[in-house]
Amino acid sequence: MLTKILFCGLISLVLSEKVRYDNYTLYKIRPQNENHLSFLNALFESSNDYEFLNPPSLNYDYISLVSPPGLKNDLEHSLSKRSIHSEVILENIQEAFDAQLYSRRKRSIRQELFWTGFQTLEDINAWIQYMTETHPRVVSTVVAGKSYEGRNITGIKISRGSGRQAFVLEGGSIASDWVSPVILTYIANQLITGEDNEAKKASEDFDWYIFPILNPDGYEYTQDEVRLWRKNRAPTTGRNIGTDLTKNWNSHWGASGGSHTPSAANFVGLGPFSEPETRQFSDYLLNINQAMAGFLSFGSFGQKLVIPFAHTDDALYNFNDMVTIGRRAMGSLAVKYGTMYQVGNSRAVSDGSTGAIADWVKYRFNPPIAASFLLRDSGVPPAILPAREVLPSCEETFDALMAILREARFIDVL
Repeated sequence: MLTKILFCGLISLVLSEKVRYDNYTLYKIRPQNENHLSFLNALFESSNDYEFLNPPSLNYDYISLVSPPGLKNDLEHSLSKRSIHSEVILENIQEAFDAQLYSRRKRSIRQELFWTGFQTLEDINAWIQYMTETHPRVVSTVVAGKSYEGRNITGIKISRGSGRQAFVLEGGSIASDWVSPVILTYIANQLITGEDNEAKKASEDFDWYIFPILNPDGYEYTQDEVRLWRKNRAPTTGRNIGTDLTKNWNSHWGASGGSHTPSAANFVGLGPFSEPETRQFSDYLLNINQAMAGFLSFGSFGQKLVIPFAHTDDALYNFNDMVTIGRRAMGSLAVKYGTMYQVGNSRAVSDGSTGAIADWVKYRFNPPIAASFLLRDSGVPPAILPAREVLPSCEETFDALMAILREARFIDVL
């Protein structure tokens, strides 16, 4: 499992040095059968040396694995011996990380954001405040609670009048995901200032609650310490730190897809809502006091639109309608850059992880629209995504959101 990330994190706290990944190699591995999957799962569960950026599953087109330089030959030999196809994507992922850090330094002195690179937590919060001040009749700053380390879980509310239903967008649950926060600030900016007719209609039809970073502690930790950290930063048991917030929601929590081992990167937590971030955000949603028209979660990675629920293949609630909406919307997403998404429940297109936020929201509020975007990877996971891919990701995801609304209206779901 990804316990090496935890180990590196502890070492970094002691030495106060940022963990570097010089000459660490990113592999794309394609398991073809259950024997291949069994070997990779065993490596995932037992190895402290290799870092899996997504868990082994035949539902993924490939598995992203990072190897330290001293173990490359052993890994390649083990894969070759079992006829498991692998491909080197990056020889030195530190170069990619350095480029990401360079991209985030380009910012406006007027607190405006650019969407051609990555954004810091400070920049995003300053921009939300700036938009609140410059568009006071439409925009307000909202806070869903505080993280374990005391940072605000800050969002932006866009409202052009009373009596509208709520539409909630959430991202940044995975600490190493720097892409979804940028996408959500882009969507917010389009809803506030965009001249597109569909954007204007969407902005007028709903009250939008957009939270770019649900995991601010983890996000900061990836900026300053360990780039590939996934979890939040709250202690669990012993010296272990962090829970995977994407698996900590009270919807068949811990049943599948996550780990009950506290040192694992996909640790589901000590119980549902064990973490301050998930607990306080759920309370915030319960207290919005508006009917919820839609909820969409954004995170890395896999180019999939995942529809509730993960615990069953049964078509519960309006699952079939959401598949229709999703497939048509992903067709619209593909128009601009040719990015292809799969649509289905987690068991069919992803890793079958229960305890997901969209599953809980669908069960608790039953909004007509509920799903999770697993964002573009373009051959590499978003943790290593080059800055040149950021704006295209923003544009195509916004197109998909507008298409979801359009297609939902067309079949009378909204």
